[in-house]
Amino acid sequence: MGTSFCPCKERENEKNEAIFEKPKLNEIKNQNSTDVDMGKNKIVIKENNNKKIFKKRKEFDKKLCELIFQSLPKRIMSNLQQFKDFLKDKLDKLDEKEKAYTLFLWVCDNIVYDAESYFSGQNTECDPEAVFRIGKTVCSGYARLYKNIGEYIGLNVQCISCYSKGIGYEPGKELTSTDHEYNIIKLNNQYYPIDCTWGAGTIQEKKFVKHLNEFYFLTDPELLIKTHFPANDRWQLTEKKYTLSDFLKWPQVFENFYAFGFNKYFPEEGFIKLHSNSQKFILWGDNISQNNASCQIFLLEGNIYQQQLNLDKINFLEDRIEFDFIFNKKGRYKLYLFANNDKGKVTHNIMTYIVDAQNDSINELKFPYCYSDAKDINIIEPIYDNIKSGQTVKFKIKTNSSDLDTIIIIDGQWHYLNKNEQGFFEKEIIIQTPPGKNIIIGKRKDNNDLSCQYMAAYTIK
Repeated sequence: MGTSFCPCKERENEKNEAIFEKPKLNEIKNQNSTDVDMGKNKIVIKENNNKKIFKKRKEFDKKLCELIFQSLPKRIMSNLQQFKDFLKDKLDKLDEKEKAYTLFLWVCDNIVYDAESYFSGQNTECDPEAVFRIGKTVCSGYARLYKNIGEYIGLNVQCISCYSKGIGYEPGKELTSTDHEYNIIKLNNQYYPIDCTWGAGTIQEKKFVKHLNEFYFLTDPELLIKTHFPANDRWQLTEKKYTLSDFLKWPQVFENFYAFGFNKYFPEEGFIKLHSNSQKFILWGDNISQNNASCQIFLLEGNIYQQQLNLDKINFLEDRIEFDFIFNKKGRYKLYLFANNDKGKVTHNIMTYIVDAQNDSINELKFPYCYSDAKDINIIEPIYDNIKSGQTVKFKIKTNSSDLDTIIIIDGQWHYLNKNEQGFFEKEIIIQTPPGKNIIIGKRKDNNDLSCQYMAAYTIK
């Protein structure tokens, strides 16, 4: 095929937590070393004694696939055909699903996304022979390599062109041409999506970071349609057929939305024209009270960082989370919603909206001044910059940083906020600061630290 350029727009997302951990080699018993000639390179492959493993096989033995994947050679040879011959023999006893999964693991682990060429506008190799030799490509290269190897080892694989919601996309943006490629595989007379590109890792600060994400192996088509819209509607594989117009109306929904137990959202459109100064957002799902939710807001004009200070209130109910936002200034806002799954303190982006606040009569409510470290907190109370001298004020603050354990209020003296079981920092303080002066929300490493970093400031009335 020669050199080709694939203008795909991949995800520039928050960190994915689904990181593949390879099994330890000492789990494999009775190994024997065998020399395998792979063209110019002579490599040593650990041949597994799989008799006992195969004897206890299930319909889809994931552990077996991982063990065999562990024994496969890394991409250190230059001859794709010889590698395919070796792989075909190695996977001979696996069924189709196991072959597909093992190949998914190998491609994601051995091929990196060519972020440098993508962002510089340079041509990128997408031909399977070249991708295998070089070890880096963009989406078309991932899809075509998976198809090339997959078909050789007996799988029914196709490459699918689609519109995607990846790098550079935001709700309301028009997509005039396809920009991504992935695979569809036929297993037991059913079709399933596989996306090795998005499964291999993410883009962070224009660099590829390898993290295996198994969400993109045999993804539920009803979920994948939120980010991948096939050019040929036959390959939607959904119960209902959607139009490109439907696809473009939806908010940007990331895989962790489903991984963390959410299943429904409101508003259903991702670009919101707002004619008032408030908007409610609702996320439905399972075990909602266990999800740690937060948000970020950017006023796109001048890229002003509003952070959580637009959040009027958040309610955790039995089956949903309700966010009430105040948009106190006319303009376009980008709203990110975050959550986690209680297995770690790091939150992940689950949804993105664009809000176009158009109300000329909005009475601007002033929020506290934000420093750059405001991103570490979510101020629940007091939300507005209308504190009066002599007033008793309850401060309630939620942290978005896993290592932030000390928050203080500076009001002529330092007041340390108490952290409750829910992770909120709270304290009632009588404000003695004279009018016109500031009180500060700050953070310290610990109570013995003499330094303090400012996060937000109120001007006393």
